Amino acid sequence: MKKSTLVMLCLLMILSTVFCLAGCKTRTDEMADQEIYTEKQMNKTKKQVIKCINEQDKEGLKKLFSKDAQKNIEDLDGKLDQFIGAFNGNKIESAKGLSPAFEGSAEAQPMHIYGEYHLTINSEEKYQIYISFCDKNDEDPDKEGVFQIELRTFTREESPKDFNGGAYKDDYGVFIYTLQNYPKE
Repeated sequence: MKKSTLVMLCLLMILSTVFCLAGCKTRTDEMADQEIYTEKQMNKTKKQVIKCINEQDKEGLKKLFSKDAQKNIEDLDGKLDQFIGAFNGNKIESAKGLSPAFEGSAEAQPMHIYGEYHLTINSEEKYQIYISFCDKNDEDPDKEGVFQIELRTFTREESPKDFNGGAYKDDYGVFIYTLQNYPKE
C-alpha cells in the first residue's frame, strides 16, 4: 500500500511539474508571438509610408492615418505637403531601426505600436522618422491607423545639445523638425 501511494505521489508531482513548465512556455511563446506580430505590422506600415513618400503620394499617406486622426489634425493636407516636400523629391533608399515598441495587446486594447527609423537618402543624407499607429481597437475602430509621424531632418549625431525631443508619443499630428525649427528648452 505504501509503495502504491508513493508511486502515485511521484506521478502527481511529475505531472504537476510538466503542466507548470508547459504553462510558462506558453506565456513565453505568447510574448514572442506578440513581438513578432508587432514587428510585422510595423514593417508593413513603414513600407507603406516610405512608398507614399517615394511616390510623393499625399492621398495615399493620408489614407494611412486613422479616421480619428484625420478629423483631429489641423490642416492635415498642408502638413502632409510639407512632410513630403521635406524630402525634396529624393527617394528613401533604406530605413533601419530597432524592433518596434508597443503598448497593449490583442486582448488588452487599444494596441499602439511605435517605430523609430534612420533613413538613408542619396547614399549619405540621414533623417530620422518616428511612426506611431494604433493597430487594434475593437471599441473604437476609427482610431485604428497612423496617428503620428515625426520627421527629423538631422541625424542623432547632428542633434543640437539643447534638443529635447519632439512631440509626445501619443500626440496626433505630423511633425517636422529641422535644425532651424527644433523645439528648444
